[in-house]
Amino acid sequence: MKAVDIFESLASLTWERIKLGQIHKVSQSEETITDLNLLEIARINCPEVQVVKTPKDKEKYQGTDWEWWIGNNRIGWLRYAVQAKKINPKNTRYDALAHKVDDILQIDILEQFARVNRAIPLYCFYNYLENIALEKYWRCNLFYEAEQFGCTITPSSNVRTALSKRGARKFNFLHSVAQTRPWRCLVRCPLMHQVYLTESTNHTSLGFENVTVYQRLPSELSAALETGSLNQFSSEFYNQNLEMYPKRILVANYIEFE
Repeated sequence: MKAVDIFESLASLTWERIKLGQIHKVSQSEETITDLNLLEIARINCPEVQVVKTPKDKEKYQGTDWEWWIGNNRIGWLRYAVQAKKINPKNTRYDALAHKVDDILQIDILEQFARVNRAIPLYCFYNYLENIALEKYWRCNLFYEAEQFGCTITPSSNVRTALSKRGARKFNFLHSVAQTRPWRCLVRCPLMHQVYLTESTNHTSLGFENVTVYQRLPSELSAALETGSLNQFSSEFYNQNLEMYPKRILVANYIEFE
């Protein structure tokens, strides 16, 4: 099983979970969906996609939902700071998009963490929509599959635009922009290959910011892939003055294209 297979499976499962929650009137937060996806990754137990636990003593400083390292040792690694948001299927709105933490907008926290630590700020949307034609929102060069909208990603700049416009915190606005794609694109899309090669997205439609290609994973993270737990956040990769850390770290292998 490859990373893309796991990402596709998780997207389909997320779509189905939100659908079932809607049918049976069972509320699920993005935290719940994330935890279920973590459980599924653990169940699959595949080295292509791994999640490591972060240090307990830093829990009060957690600033982002996820940190993703995607790549391989040949072409390098891209680092993403990720905030998850779940759709409200009743009105296709992301109700918590303007969430604040201690009176600070969550997007400000995400982008500050990403800027200081040289990561790409992304939002990951957990979706399910009923009786809506979605083909016009499809930005993937693979075959259309509605369930792959279960997990989509977009640069934080698109969310910032949505926050500034009345009525824009909805699926249709955020998925009308070219940069919003199924999350599997991060581990498979040939456009991504150019980012690794050039450290630039100027000639693509990805819209990433803070692009840095790391030649290696942090040594502490490499060790954590063997043990399952990260003992400490390296000062080389995490600004200690910021005192902001990810809740979870995912490492996934990118499939190269010639």
